[in-house]
Amino acid sequence: MQTLEFILGGFQSVFQIAAFLTVVIGLLVGVIAGALPGISFVNAMAMALPFTYTMDVTHAMLFLGGIYVGGVFGGSISAIMINVPGTPASLPATWDGYAMTKKGQVKRALTIAVTASAVGGLISALMLTFLSAPFASFAMKFSQPEFFAATVLGLVSVIAIAKDKPVITMISLLIGMAIGTVGVDPLFGQARFSFGVPEIESGIRFVVVMIGLFAIGEVIDLVATDRDLRPKKTEGKAVGASFHDILGVKGAILRGSGLGCIIGIIPGAGATPGAVIAYGVEKQVNPRGAEFGTGVEGGLAAPEAAKNATTGAAMIPLLTLGIPGSAATAIMLAAMMLQGVNPGPLLFVMDPSMVYTIFAAMIIANILMIGAGVGVAQIFSFLMRTPPAILAGFIVILSLIGAYGVRNNIFDVYVCLVFGVIGWVMKRVGFPSAPLVLGVILGPLAERYFLTSVANSHQDYTVFFSRPISGSILFIAALFVLWSLWPSVRARIGRRSAAS
Repeated sequence: MQTLEFILGGFQSVFQIAAFLTVVIGLLVGVIAGALPGISFVNAMAMALPFTYTMDVTHAMLFLGGIYVGGVFGGSISAIMINVPGTPASLPATWDGYAMTKKGQVKRALTIAVTASAVGGLISALMLTFLSAPFASFAMKFSQPEFFAATVLGLVSVIAIAKDKPVITMISLLIGMAIGTVGVDPLFGQARFSFGVPEIESGIRFVVVMIGLFAIGEVIDLVATDRDLRPKKTEGKAVGASFHDILGVKGAILRGSGLGCIIGIIPGAGATPGAVIAYGVEKQVNPRGAEFGTGVEGGLAAPEAAKNATTGAAMIPLLTLGIPGSAATAIMLAAMMLQGVNPGPLLFVMDPSMVYTIFAAMIIANILMIGAGVGVAQIFSFLMRTPPAILAGFIVILSLIGAYGVRNNIFDVYVCLVFGVIGWVMKRVGFPSAPLVLGVILGPLAERYFLTSVANSHQDYTVFFSRPISGSILFIAALFVLWSLWPSVRARIGRRSAAS
């Protein structure tokens, strides 16, 4: 009964004019920042942090929370419309979302994406509100071996999107992981693969690689092939999504939401593994899984629901344990500590009104996100009406500014251009680039968790299997690999039987 009173009090606080406008402004900033390639919502939250100094802690959290919710979805707008993911978590949206755009179904794709994201985020916010304590006690058991196992699960999920090219997909993934090792060793502090170039010693940022492969590479391909990016209407099919279309992907949305809630609560996992794993799982269970990558609605809905479902889940360890579950929640932790507030179990006792105001704001932000997402998408739709040459120039300028803004380093611009050429070559020869990006993102995480786990266990490599949670996750990863490879193995056995 007392919990219900706190929840109602939280909604009352959020609907005050100042608090409500704070959430709305944060939401719009997040959607716009997420949609702009290279300017991720995490960077937007970092840049917004100084502005929270003049706010009280509750309004600071509402502002940053709005950016968080809106930014996770915002990256899918550019991913769907121009095949350039605004954030790493929006990478799966390019696989089926952009395919729908090329069919003239851009409005339909955006409607499905924003609805799935809102539902996933809303389910996650409700879980945050009612199940914080039980989930937090489970996350408390996680240590470095569990983080490593969760990252491995994200890496092996690339097999599910390999289609009929498992070998070159794995090669692309390994190349990405190798690129991720460039820089300083996370355990011993030694430079590696820098070849004496000081700029390389600081590493190659995955954001720069992603911008180059997708944005610059897409522009080069656009100029080389003289394509028209303006979507063409398909005959006999509505451009927008109907209520029936949304109901048709309800299973994908619910599955993606469930996976996102589970993955999001793991500290360090975040939206990217959630989206990728959800896509891989949906490809296996969806009746149209073999068609994924050609513009299947379920292939868009599942990862969209999953990545936004990680938002509320990632805040559970933050508020109940003081452990940030993602880079975004780490910034929110900094904002709270700068205001003299230490999150943890005592926070629910000392200041429950603030906690439940945050809960209510997360719920409201996910509901309002539908309108904010559609509104920003309308702005981006004007880009689709411009000539390809002008659009290409806009993408290049925006991408190079984004690459430079990652570290304010001109070297990153050069790296972005190099990977742009590499991305175009990979596109022309049919070499998949998505696994490479996933390798760059998840590879360094897996290495750091692995080395730390081995060091803490005194070189005991069985620690990953002897611990129940990490062992279970690795077992699930192994099953996932076997499940993904079984169709091709069965087909090969069938061909051999027919030949004999």
